[in-house]
Amino acid sequence: MDTFRDGGLHGWIAVLGLFTAKVAWNIISKGLGMMLPTLQEQFLTSTWLIGWIFALVDAGIQFSGILATPLKERFGARTVVTVSGLVAGISMIAASFLPSLYAITLTLAVLTGPAVGISFIVTKHLVGGYFSQSITLAYGIANLGDSFAFVAAVPLIQLFLDIYGWRGTMLLLGALFLHLAVCGALIKPTAARCSHNGYEAAHMDEDQEAIKNDKVVPRSCFSCACFTTLNSSAKDTFRLGLLSSISFWLVVFIVCVWTMVYMAWIIYYVQYSTVYKDFTLEDASHFIVSYGIGRTVACIVICPLINSVQAVSTYTWLAIAQLLVAMYYAVDPWLTSYWAAMANAFMFGNAFAMSSILIDVATKKVFGKEQMGHAMGLLGVASGSTLLLLLYFPGLIYDTIGDYKVVFSLMAGVQLLAVAAAPWLHWRQKIQRSSSEAQP
Repeated sequence: MDTFRDGGLHGWIAVLGLFTAKVAWNIISKGLGMMLPTLQEQFLTSTWLIGWIFALVDAGIQFSGILATPLKERFGARTVVTVSGLVAGISMIAASFLPSLYAITLTLAVLTGPAVGISFIVTKHLVGGYFSQSITLAYGIANLGDSFAFVAAVPLIQLFLDIYGWRGTMLLLGALFLHLAVCGALIKPTAARCSHNGYEAAHMDEDQEAIKNDKVVPRSCFSCACFTTLNSSAKDTFRLGLLSSISFWLVVFIVCVWTMVYMAWIIYYVQYSTVYKDFTLEDASHFIVSYGIGRTVACIVICPLINSVQAVSTYTWLAIAQLLVAMYYAVDPWLTSYWAAMANAFMFGNAFAMSSILIDVATKKVFGKEQMGHAMGLLGVASGSTLLLLLYFPGLIYDTIGDYKVVFSLMAGVQLLAVAAAPWLHWRQKIQRSSSEAQP
């Protein structure tokens, strides 16, 4: 009972909001992917163009995160999530009536995607603010939203497409997104008096502290004064001082690597399983279901176990999870047996869910409750930029040499670098904490 008392009623409402935001994000990504053949036929355009357009929608979700915390601080979490839910639902409904593919894309990329992205960051920040001792469990339960998308939402979207077509599907999905507004109306922001609930406060690097404390600015001319004012306002609004922190860039590296290799897996897995490994499309769907079940098991069983085992630090668990992800990429291309591939996909689901949850927990430990929302927004910009710049690379390698073993081995190697970054991040936090305690 102490575990469920930790966040209180409003904390678990925030968990529900994050669960709903995760479902909405996955529905946009997977739903649009499932509509791709239909939209290609409807608008008589090429596959790569529609795929690139959908990538813009996902990038809009990522990039909008930087606006989430400033909006939350200005208007309040309840207002931001409620309005975002209404914008996401209404814009998706409106898109279903538009006659042009470019108008649909503009609506989804500018309104629907950013609304979901803002709700995602605000609710994730609220969960981190409400929970202390049971934060891993809270993020684990919210992470079931991703599993739900694999197990239930995807078949539901396929059913909608078969019965109502793509316009009817978008209309119904817009109605589902309106549930975000309901969650937002129930949200209550965390009280200011609870700002220190046992988490590790954020430690700023020495160079960041120097920048923060440097208030002497030359004002020799009006243009310099305007530039200084705008620069100071941007730094205060978006906490750009975080960019000078080595710990921040370590977290950025972990998140960008983890996001990039996962999205590469999402995009290329069906082709990899069916064309390269000669499994049937039905087999590939079974592997994906096994992955989704693995994610569910991690959220329900493994995360509460991690929450109760205090002898092992969050960073150690994160390194273990990242190592398991790297092992999946290294081993899977060599597996030709159906059951071996099924078991490996299940393990990957466990490892990826653990990584997803522990990255959020580590972000709170590194930056603290006050700064974690801004940090998550900046992380979204970094990971979105990485996807736009590098996500084509695995496909290019396969097109060039025709061998997914090289692609997966490269992904495993990059993931191992993220494994090394986790203990380095832990070491920096210990040094900075010791330095802070030593100061009078």
